[in-house]
Amino acid sequence: MNKGELKVSPNKYDMCIQNIITSIDNGYKLQELDCDIVDKNKWYDYNNSLILKPGYQREYRATVEEESLIIESILVGIPIPPVFLCTTRIKGVRVLNVVDGQHRLGALYRFIKCKFKLLNLPLLTEYEGKSYSDLNIEDQETIVNHLLQAYVFENFPGKQFELEVFNRYNKGTKNLTPQEIRNAVYASPHNDYITNFAEKLYDKKVDNWENNYKVLNEIYNVTKDRFLKKKVHEGIFCILYVLEYGIDESFKDSTTYATEYMKKKAELTTKQDQGYEEALKDVNKMKSNFHAFNEWLKKFTKITPYPFSRELYGISSKSYKFQTSMALIISALYKKIIETNGWAEKDFDFIADRIKKSLLSSYLEKPEYTASSTNSKEIAKLVNEFSLD
Repeated sequence: MNKGELKVSPNKYDMCIQNIITSIDNGYKLQELDCDIVDKNKWYDYNNSLILKPGYQREYRATVEEESLIIESILVGIPIPPVFLCTTRIKGVRVLNVVDGQHRLGALYRFIKCKFKLLNLPLLTEYEGKSYSDLNIEDQETIVNHLLQAYVFENFPGKQFELEVFNRYNKGTKNLTPQEIRNAVYASPHNDYITNFAEKLYDKKVDNWENNYKVLNEIYNVTKDRFLKKKVHEGIFCILYVLEYGIDESFKDSTTYATEYMKKKAELTTKQDQGYEEALKDVNKMKSNFHAFNEWLKKFTKITPYPFSRELYGISSKSYKFQTSMALIISALYKKIIETNGWAEKDFDFIADRIKKSLLSSYLEKPEYTASSTNSKEIAKLVNEFSLD
């Protein structure tokens, strides 16, 4: 692209805090709706909702002290940096995702909803320990009537440009991880499903978690750190690419699998003039395939709780419960087995034994092999040589 093709003109707005709070409330309501597409007679209720916590944003990390400083700044008139938003669609409705400013907006929202009390204020010490409801009307008006500057990006000249914008506006102390940025740029109902799926694996308070999600929680090694940094999501997107498209020998690393899958599904979504109909058909197909794969994976837990680790074939790897190389290999082997043999037609113990022998004799266990374990050419070779005959 030349310089002219790369220019964008974000719209600049002064957004009233009171309206921002309403938009955030509408965003939460939209995300909680039990539907794939909003009824055509109700879309207006959610139009331009502000999505404070899109799928790409990490869990809220700001401390009460940090939040309190934002409130204090408004009360004494210290300018707050602008926020950057990006248009996208959720359930067929145009919404505004937060590119930069989640913690500023989150602090305002939480304070007005009386979720915390002001703490360690360096200037307004007399406000220490006060919640929003404790403030006098004049102070409350000062906050809700405050105008916050916002830049809204839309109509990017391609996803590569959009990705670069997200990278540049997330260079602060709480910058997003590459996977979080990919989730922002490549929005799709597929992303929404995986975000929800990962949250259910992580949240042990989900109904019937022990029976429905505990085993998969261990299989995908859903630790707090991996969940918050979206490493769980990235691993799943790698698997989904392989389940649908197979191993691509031209891919230089594992993140390419996640990126390309998300890109394909985002492009599919944006092609639909009449909403998400075709994308939803595709996501339902993805759900079915992914569910079948997970049910197959569960069978391996009689060997090890961590079938995406080298423990699957007897090599101790306690500190590496989820290895991306193993995830790529196992999903590729599954794809080959069901396409050439139909795994249900063979005894599972026989299949597992063949997989273990194949992995033990693979490049993964050759002392002379020093390159990346996620080398697509080596994985393709392993899969091509695998046979149940």
